[in-house]
Amino acid sequence: MTTKPQAFQEPDFETLLTEYVDFTVTYCADSDEEKAEYLQEALTNDSELLAQVLQALILKYIADTREKNYWALQMFRKYVTESDMVDLLALQYSLKRQTLEAADTSVFPPKAAVMESDEDLLRRFDLAAYQFHTTGTRLGYKFHALTLDERPVITVESEDDAVVVRYTFPEETQTALVKDASARMTEANTGKVSVAILSRESEDGIPSAELIARAQKYLNRDDIAQESDEVTVKAATIKSYVIEVDLYTGANPNNHVTNEVAVAAGEDFAERKHRFEEVIDREEIGHEFFELGVKRVKVLQPAEDVVCAWDEAPHCTEVIVNVRAE
Repeated sequence: MTTKPQAFQEPDFETLLTEYVDFTVTYCADSDEEKAEYLQEALTNDSELLAQVLQALILKYIADTREKNYWALQMFRKYVTESDMVDLLALQYSLKRQTLEAADTSVFPPKAAVMESDEDLLRRFDLAAYQFHTTGTRLGYKFHALTLDERPVITVESEDDAVVVRYTFPEETQTALVKDASARMTEANTGKVSVAILSRESEDGIPSAELIARAQKYLNRDDIAQESDEVTVKAATIKSYVIEVDLYTGANPNNHVTNEVAVAAGEDFAERKHRFEEVIDREEIGHEFFELGVKRVKVLQPAEDVVCAWDEAPHCTEVIVNVRAE
């Protein structure tokens, strides 16, 4: 559980009430001690209207403080959750939310563009610092593969009495097709770097030849690839598996779960794990379904954990859920 810094903690109601009563009574006593006594009695008697007004104002103050703290915390990577604040945070590295599916205005009603999720944009934000490294880091190549074709082409030209530096940006927004990337030097101390990419083009993540060629060209630009590196791009190796579970409710309404909800939970788990070097842990699968409130979970498939190497990614082909009232 994430603990907020002390500066963003909400004040305690009882402590704040005592402070307000003491301050108000002390302030009144400076001019009239007798009235201060009556005021003390009124403010500490919950049946008095003045006491209720003071308590209501303190509750409003605490709510306002909580709201201000929430938006203040949105400025920090660790706490950001609002999409517009994620966009603002990403601009620190000149990153913009990628388009996964372009908008279609030729149909009615018009189809809105499908944009990159907060989670994926923040992942690129976390990797962005590696683009500045002076050596070819694994995470540096990962960042550039996930930010394909977004870096401008920089040219330097000499003119009479001037040196012109030109930044040429892509004229059209291209859909972000690379879902994940992983880089390794395949032969020690040779500079031969292989970058595996996982694609959004297909359900299993295998990229097309066009996407591989596009990534190969981009990653070998002289302002991205290291002079000593020979970069090649290849498709991810997919390790397919099936999730099949028996969920037991114990015939207790409190443990009931519908098949649709359980299947959706399994598909969400599979989507989160559709990345390089992931491990499909049978115990983790069981935990995901236990979170639905069932009494017992029996994982039938996969028969054993699915462990992926640096260039391998797991892909779930089907989620089968059997809900049993036992």
